Amino acid sequence: MKKFLNILCLALFASFATLPLCAQSEDEGIVEVDQSVGTSSSAKAYLVDDAILLSSLQAQTLEQKLAAISERYDCDVVVVTKTNISGSNVTGYADDFFDGNGYGRGSDNNGILFLITMAEREWAISTSGHDAITIFSDWRQDQITGKMMPFLKAGDYAGAFDAFAQSCEYYLSRGVPSEETLSGEDGIVSGQGHSAGADTEKGPLDPVWAGISALIGLISSWLGSSAKRSKYRTVVERTTASGYEKFAGASGNNADRFIRTQTSRTLRPTETASRTSFSGGYSHSSTHTSSSGHTHGGSHGSF
Repeated sequence: MKKFLNILCLALFASFATLPLCAQSEDEGIVEVDQSVGTSSSAKAYLVDDAILLSSLQAQTLEQKLAAISERYDCDVVVVTKTNISGSNVTGYADDFFDGNGYGRGSDNNGILFLITMAEREWAISTSGHDAITIFSDWRQDQITGKMMPFLKAGDYAGAFDAFAQSCEYYLSRGVPSEETLSGEDGIVSGQGHSAGADTEKGPLDPVWAGISALIGLISSWLGSSAKRSKYRTVVERTTASGYEKFAGASGNNADRFIRTQTSRTLRPTETASRTSFSGGYSHSSTHTSSSGHTHGGSHGSF
């Protein structure tokens, strides 16, 4: 009996010792990454795959790629997957995850984070810091998500996140949008054969193709005008005026009288600014303030 009581006491002691470990939970759905502002960049988790959308090899490959891009351009590039966010606003959740887990580089906390939540089927991009917000303009974010959407809808999450990483690297290499950089953004091709920038603005047209296009236009114009001229070749030259008749009513005074006149005026609309200008369109970045009071850019949607 004494031996039985000793075993029972040991079992109870072991269960109480492990109780604090079981009591750990997420704070409002945000997983606390073991990091804080000022920690070394190697301690940051650039991929937080809570929804377990990637295999171990895919996760390791993506983590290394995101870390390398972040180091190279001194701007954190982060991917976060969640099973659900418990009805929270996806934009606010992405902003709070960025701020609460110490992401961002430099005094301005430059970085970009992509969040996907599976239960809500929503995504959000959060940008932070003047440089990152300016580089990842609204138009460029549209391009990035446009490359990701086919993969997300097909359930190819590795392809989607790879497209995100490569698009971010491309735009970081281009820098702040300007007329020069925008005119040269003619696409990105990923190492896995995925197109990551086919819809971006095209650069100058090749001179050979420009000449061919002009030649085709001239030939088309000549053929069209020739066809129209052939319709009016029924007129035959006459040497006498015997075929003409005089109209009996041709003599006398003829006059046109206007009974009334009416003039209407319509305001001519002014031209709006072109989207290709640096003052707006491609270079415009919308911003908002997160719950912690930090300024963020970003966008959101569903898939």
